[in-house]
Amino acid sequence: MARHSWRAGPKLMLVGAVVIATLFALPAQDLLVVPSTPASGLTVDRLALGYQFRAHIQHIVVVMLENHAYDNYFATYCTVRGTYCSHVADGEPAGLCIPFNPNNTKAGCVKPFPFTPVNWTLTSQLPHGWTAANGDYQNGSMDGWYPSETSGLDPFGYYNGTTAPFFWDLAEQYGLGDHFFSSTMGYSLPNHWHLVAGTGPNESISHLFGASRNAQRKANDSLYLSQANSTRSVQDLLLNSTTSWSWYDHILGSYSRAIQDTAGKLGVAYSYYNPQAAKAESYNSSFNRHYVNNTQFYSDAANGTLPAVSWVIPTIAESDHPPSNVTYAESFLASIVNAVESSPNWNTTAMYISWDDFGGFYDHVSPRHLAGTQTNNLTGFRVPLIVISPYSRVNYVTHDYGYFESLLHLIEWRFGLGCLTPVDCGAPIPFDYFNFSQTPRAPILFSTNVSGWSYPMPLQAPSVPQPSPHGPYVPPAAFRSMSGAATGEEID
Repeated sequence: MARHSWRAGPKLMLVGAVVIATLFALPAQDLLVVPSTPASGLTVDRLALGYQFRAHIQHIVVVMLENHAYDNYFATYCTVRGTYCSHVADGEPAGLCIPFNPNNTKAGCVKPFPFTPVNWTLTSQLPHGWTAANGDYQNGSMDGWYPSETSGLDPFGYYNGTTAPFFWDLAEQYGLGDHFFSSTMGYSLPNHWHLVAGTGPNESISHLFGASRNAQRKANDSLYLSQANSTRSVQDLLLNSTTSWSWYDHILGSYSRAIQDTAGKLGVAYSYYNPQAAKAESYNSSFNRHYVNNTQFYSDAANGTLPAVSWVIPTIAESDHPPSNVTYAESFLASIVNAVESSPNWNTTAMYISWDDFGGFYDHVSPRHLAGTQTNNLTGFRVPLIVISPYSRVNYVTHDYGYFESLLHLIEWRFGLGCLTPVDCGAPIPFDYFNFSQTPRAPILFSTNVSGWSYPMPLQAPSVPQPSPHGPYVPPAAFRSMSGAATGEEID
């Protein structure tokens, strides 16, 4: 993909008083091409949204959960317009049936079905590495799932407003992206690399650190570390900037300990969820102070001291990684959303929530062709993207194309950092979720207890005035005492 220019040409004409007023009100920084699809270019409306974003948003929070395709959570969400569906989402089409054998369609097919407490039978994770994903993809026909996943009917189950009410409530109240893709066809580690670097070590595509610790595996570990240390990431862009940032996960400690393999128990350098922990530079004084325990997010939010950029990483138990109970992740996410909305920083914050890969679950939309990605120039499968802000459109669904580098590009552009690779330089930035002409929306505090959830919930009127700030939000004790330390023993 061609690199987008950071400067607009001298002949660029900006039309409209709002755009011009916004431009003069902001620091003199480079203009940006903000494509909504891979082939589209600069539009006045999108440029205006970008500059309004820069004028209103000072804090970006990225929360990355685990292993669920878009259809797995939102297959039946707002497939038709209604009271709680102002926009139609690209969910599973009626009559969908996936063949048991893509080479013999007469052998029958499986229809996606809603999970219930009775039929939810998954006891371990589904295959979701490159081999399984490529088999699912079946050269774009998307009908190889049954033989490729080798997991019976489990890949075809989906949640709805009854079984995942909190996620549906967030989508209902804020903005949902239904054409947002993971960056690579596969599991967590390469996708987390793309989130922070626009690429990743080649060894990350197929290397599973939790596998048996034979001599070849250990040699591959060394190769991975070598490749990781030569991969520039967003922290290298942040190094000489004035932009504050924190990676809310765990304190790193020392690199010598991080790369240890002690009786098969790997150090944090092999973390699937914090790829920058594999880089020796992360442990020096320039960077390690930015890696903090995830529990600190609550106090920073309450004190109004959120950094400009926050990455929030849940523990494995709260990460939404199958086969964990979905309510654990919903409760954790509710606590993070509440912390942001109760914060003095609420009116200047945009929060982006996604899942790092498809987890082996079915999705009916084919990955996009994208030059520069590590899996045959293809993105991964769709994953949900939920965007929460006082300026989020109410009950909104956007079909704008995006992928994990879109979040990286957003951070790079908003804080004038430059960019890392052609993939992130050209990534479409997710601006369509916002309406900056509306009065800032009041916080919506959600229950962190499953018994307090139901879908649908009353829609918030966008004209409701912003109240005085809430008092400090106190998360449940379970989240205040979380141990964020993660190792190569993580599930992928």
